[in-house]
Amino acid sequence: MSTELLNDEACGLRERKKRETRRALNLAALDLVDEKGFAAVTTEEIAARAGVSARTFFNYFPSKEAAVIGTTAEELESYAAALEEAVPGESPLESLRRILAGMLAPASIDRELRAKRRRILLGEPALAPALVGNNIRIENALTAALERRLGVKAGASLQPRLTVAVAIAAVRACIEHQQNGGTGRLERNIDAAFDHLAAGLR
Repeated sequence: MSTELLNDEACGLRERKKRETRRALNLAALDLVDEKGFAAVTTEEIAARAGVSARTFFNYFPSKEAAVIGTTAEELESYAAALEEAVPGESPLESLRRILAGMLAPASIDRELRAKRRRILLGEPALAPALVGNNIRIENALTAALERRLGVKAGASLQPRLTVAVAIAAVRACIEHQQNGGTGRLERNIDAAFDHLAAGLR
């Protein structure tokens, strides 16, 4: 077996181990918040539940808020790639509707984790500031992707950032609607919100 192949396998194993550790920390954070409430959970408890040291925790997440929300650089890259690749007959707003709804959908790749994350975010208003910060990261990544899709230089047009910002705001409004006792299922509310946006909010 060549040295190059061995190195590739070692890199693959390291990346898989990182993904597994990151997922374990995210799931541990969600489980603990589910059991005790966000305010009562510490980063040390999250690390212990995931079977790693407190130092290792901070190699993956800067705070317990980030561990609960759990959006990773890899996920951001996949969302951006999905938006950058135009689907025939699908407008940028429709693409954003599909991608953003998919971030919250329990039917996504990791059903257990995503379903639990969605429930926690809906039930813990204390996470709202961290969620806003996370949304800014997502907004920046998606704006850059939409600029590439439209062939627009970064910052040369308001349209890509405005489109992304309005789409994210629509999803946030639907989440806050439910957090404040609003009616309807999240998925249907998101669909209705994007229908309103497409119609120009008349």
